[in-house]
Amino acid sequence: MQPAINTLKEVEAFMTKNPSDIVTIIIEDYVHTPKGLTRVYSDAGVDKYWYPVEKMPKKDENCPTINDMVQNNHRLLVFNFDSLKEAGEGIAYQLRYMVDNEL
Repeated sequence: MQPAINTLKEVEAFMTKNPSDIVTIIIEDYVHTPKGLTRVYSDAGVDKYWYPVEKMPKKDENCPTINDMVQNNHRLLVFNFDSLKEAGEGIAYQLRYMVDNEL
């Protein structure tokens, strides 16, 4: 295991080298320090790519196009299992935006 910042620095290097790629991170974290998780993303330099939670599509709205995301450099989608982090840290609550396919 390694600290999350090391992995996020690898993500930052990848995104810098691949300016038209989109990265999605789904994280289950146990960070209880206020803004602790977003601070790690900032320290790793990936916050500049973060898709803002306030721009996430609401029910019945269309998702952004890949072209729009690339043009706005909002190429990092981050989702979390903690609904409180959406309002507190701007990390999208996964269950609000993702659904499982029924088989």
